[in-house]
Amino acid sequence: MQKIKNWIGLPILGLLFLLATVLVVTEKAQDVYPTDDTMIQLYGESHGIERYYEEELKLWDALYKEGCRNLFVELPYYTAEYLNLWMQAKEDVILDEIFRDMEGTQSGTPYYYAFWQTIKEKYPETVLYGTDVGHQYGVTGARYLAYLEATGNADSENYRLAEECIRQGMEFYEEGSENGVSALRENYMVSNFIAAYERCGGGKIMGIYGSYHTDLHYPDRMGGMLHSHYDGGVSGVDVSSKIVEIEPYRLGFCVTGLIFLLLLFVPNILWARGKMPEGYEEYAKQENKILGFFERIGEALVTAGLLIFPAINPAVYPSVNGIYINMRMLYWALAFVLMIFYEIYWVRYFKSPRTMKDFYTSQFGFPVAGALLPVLAVLLLAVYAGNWILLAAGVLLGIGHVGIHLGHANRSLERTEIHPEHAGQLKEGKPRGSRKHENYGK
Repeated sequence: MQKIKNWIGLPILGLLFLLATVLVVTEKAQDVYPTDDTMIQLYGESHGIERYYEEELKLWDALYKEGCRNLFVELPYYTAEYLNLWMQAKEDVILDEIFRDMEGTQSGTPYYYAFWQTIKEKYPETVLYGTDVGHQYGVTGARYLAYLEATGNADSENYRLAEECIRQGMEFYEEGSENGVSALRENYMVSNFIAAYERCGGGKIMGIYGSYHTDLHYPDRMGGMLHSHYDGGVSGVDVSSKIVEIEPYRLGFCVTGLIFLLLLFVPNILWARGKMPEGYEEYAKQENKILGFFERIGEALVTAGLLIFPAINPAVYPSVNGIYINMRMLYWALAFVLMIFYEIYWVRYFKSPRTMKDFYTSQFGFPVAGALLPVLAVLLLAVYAGNWILLAAGVLLGIGHVGIHLGHANRSLERTEIHPEHAGQLKEGKPRGSRKHENYGK
């Protein structure tokens, strides 16, 4: 029973790793990426966040270069039409008026303002189609109607569509939906989208909406209804998943790696300065040379990898609901928990009589916890970053380091249980100092 208790942490960690993997795969499956034949490409954002707009500009740049010109946006019909007028104007008067009307909303930010300036500067042939209900109908909507009247277009289709959009907005706000979520709004957004797609003549278009609306897996949301209406000819990608994409082999300085190494080195330095268990050097002399070679190579590669691959850093990004966290962060979190266990192991050891038994004790169901926990944490960080170099380094370290210390632990147990009269023999001499490669725990 005691042996089972000493190893129970490994199957539990395995189950947590499997659960994390299922969640990562499920999250990735939520996105439906476009193919060459996809005509309607929807991208979901969190409004008002600079990084999202930067990624959307990259996406539009690629489609614009292919000849795509129609950009559908989560704006009322009349706001998009005003922006089309501004695209042809020399001044920013119209844009400034629109953003004064948006002040206090999620989109009323300087980042969104800069987004439109970039669209006008780099993609001047862009034609905008607003398919949302009538937000700011009392200001932007009223001003657009007045503009049409002043230019003799009170009987135009533009005027009719603007009036209809205003009516939708009034109905939506009278309904009093929570956080903008409303079946009424989704239905209007779908009908407006279909009508706008017909007006633009079809073909390949890109749409930018809140990620709530672009998820194709919900039949009661805009994305799901459009996916059904166009018989699967729609893609839906959450831009959040793209802005936290990890570049596993990009070189740079890794803060997480530095912190990780400090958590390793500090207790080991204390250990080497007079807190080793008596007799440890006698065990060190009996180490397997091949395992020692793997240990040293693994230590060097892991140390370098933790410092030079920024992909190990947590990939989080702010959103209107707080922060966006990719499910891959579960691997990072598991590694962090293991390092907390590792520090607790050291605290317990330093408070103990510091015998070999204390040194190689099981903690939280992990055998030889001081050696195994940091190795497992390295492997989890490598999986999180998708970095095969660090993963291979962690495997080498694990083979050498854990193998050596399992051997020490077994010899210690044999001497205690089989030859108790020899237990004191290892205490005859004082340790002569630590091995240089003890920096990765015991």
